[in-house]
Amino acid sequence: MNTFGNTYRLTTFGESHGRAMGGIIDGLPAGVKIDLVTLQAQVDRRRPGQSRLTTQRSEADRVQILSGVMALGADGQLEALKPDSQKGIALGTPIGFMIENSDQHSADYDALRHVCRPSHADYAWNQRYGGIRDWRGGGRSSGRETVSRVVGGAIARQLLEAQGITITSRIASIGAKENPTEDDIKRIVEAAKNEQDSVGGVVECTVSGLQAGVGNPVFAKLQQMLAGAMLSIGAVKGFEYGMGFEGVGSRGSEVADEFCVTADGKVATRTNYSGGIQGGISNGQPIVMRVAVKPTPTISRPLQAVDDQGKEVTLTARGRHDPSILLRVPVVIESMAAMTILDAMLMSGMTPAER
Repeated sequence: MNTFGNTYRLTTFGESHGRAMGGIIDGLPAGVKIDLVTLQAQVDRRRPGQSRLTTQRSEADRVQILSGVMALGADGQLEALKPDSQKGIALGTPIGFMIENSDQHSADYDALRHVCRPSHADYAWNQRYGGIRDWRGGGRSSGRETVSRVVGGAIARQLLEAQGITITSRIASIGAKENPTEDDIKRIVEAAKNEQDSVGGVVECTVSGLQAGVGNPVFAKLQQMLAGAMLSIGAVKGFEYGMGFEGVGSRGSEVADEFCVTADGKVATRTNYSGGIQGGISNGQPIVMRVAVKPTPTISRPLQAVDDQGKEVTLTARGRHDPSILLRVPVVIESMAAMTILDAMLMSGMTPAER
């Protein structure tokens, strides 16, 4: 499956070392204004090569809108979209976009034509598709695939933010370090890189300002949709929300979200162990989720692998890789959350304008 969402839908295409990554967004109503500068700024957050702690693959990652959007002139009239256009408006038709790949070092992966890397999708992909796969940088299973998700999420979050719904994230842990400072993160990632290794951790993502009543019971629960969205990210190994796994060791009296009425007459809860969702539906409190991100599987140390003939081989990886996916994945997590929340609102019969 290459399509995400029900009403607000994103279909993505492209391989890591192909000509381009891209996608088609469907379900965005006509007349929605899109800040193209802000859209590009979100994509820039995951762009590789921005520091010595990330992969040195250098991609401009400029978003090219191919269809479904026209420019909004100073006089409010529609105009043809140009590369330097700053404001756009959705036509209600599919929005096509692409991001060109310009810095592929495909030769780095020639040795992987017949080798399955440890902890990668190579072996499983071979079994699923009869040995047909793009070995160059992982092809479609590469983390580069997530750039299209950020475009879809960047547009969705503009609709949400206009209604006071914000999505933020932080690195809650890296390696064994909880609540790390920026200096901690830099030190831990540099140490892993210097040791030809990698490090993972947990990203905490919070959705604030979402009204109560979004989501559906039983088989379309809001937490179910969010979990599916997060677990579709290749580097993600786990998901929890609210009190999560730690909270289940408590007594019910210790994690009860007792109701109260605020000074302005609104119903709220004194605590938020439920993580903003009860019965699969938002309750008006912040939605707090935590996403486990694995250490980058490609490291420079020799590792045991197998080739496509079933023979054991020793693999020393080449190429450019992140010593920690944590540095660039937060915007991907936020983007998946934005698309999910917007989709859930539309499925619940709401539009962002109905606040």
